[in-house]
Amino acid sequence: MKNPIKGLIFDIKRYSIHDGEGIRTTVFFKGCLLRCLWCHNPESQKPYQEIMYYENRCIRCLTCRAVCEENAIEFIENKIEINTKRCTMCGKCWQNCPTNALEVIGKFYDVEELTKELLKDRAFFEDGGGITISGGEPFMQYEFLMELLKRLKQERLNIAIDTTGYTQTKKLLSTIEFCDTYLYDLKIMDSKKHKRYTGVNNELILKNLEELDKNGGKTDIRIPIIPTINDDEENIRRTIEFLKKLKNIKSVSLLPYHSMMVDKYRRLKIPFMLSDIKKPTDEQMEGLKETFKNAGFNVNIGG
Repeated sequence: MKNPIKGLIFDIKRYSIHDGEGIRTTVFFKGCLLRCLWCHNPESQKPYQEIMYYENRCIRCLTCRAVCEENAIEFIENKIEINTKRCTMCGKCWQNCPTNALEVIGKFYDVEELTKELLKDRAFFEDGGGITISGGEPFMQYEFLMELLKRLKQERLNIAIDTTGYTQTKKLLSTIEFCDTYLYDLKIMDSKKHKRYTGVNNELILKNLEELDKNGGKTDIRIPIIPTINDDEENIRRTIEFLKKLKNIKSVSLLPYHSMMVDKYRRLKIPFMLSDIKKPTDEQMEGLKETFKNAGFNVNIGG
């Protein structure tokens, strides 16, 4: 390929046991159209490279400001401030920072480069593990996603795709022949409430899940449990009613909310809106697990 398609990847997580069956390597695509207020990876949202500032690592040497040719770096109230309108992402600031207080989020790979990196872990996949493609939302980089899926299937690897379901139906269905399991997010059944907390309504998401099921796509339904937002009796009842119509659900995973990602919001200068939300108790999670189990589903707490 003379000009190979490149994908923007913000992380590769090895030895994962929560992103599908067996031991897996999870590759995280950058970019997502949703803005879930509880998003655990806010660095995944924007479809371009960003700079994250670790204030606790910074020794205020101002090397970054000295090497920046765009005058995009200022020193305000004893902290580094980056003017994103001036910044060209040339890389000089983070490459020259002596303490790694500035880090770039997102690295470009072509398919062969990324495949080579992922195949380093092949020996760990013999127990039924494999590669999970996550995000962000992988379908935002659809052309790269398809090329990667085809290449990984040449290696006869087990593949899972972790998706919000918010993509064109034909794009989603085009991946069925390459994908062994879809880790499919299902958040809130009421569309207006869904839009309030995620930025988009849920009609397309629900339609795509039905179409995926109708066409034989195997799914692990992933439900984040956010107290006071989607853990109420009505939402749980409607979720179960919807899922009981589907034929190809392998399992339901209930993912308890936590706030360990708050520092990421601060470093990215993104306001965090759920500071008053507490994580669900073990008793609450076990109660929800029992509710889904009684409805006939194979249920996990966590991935």
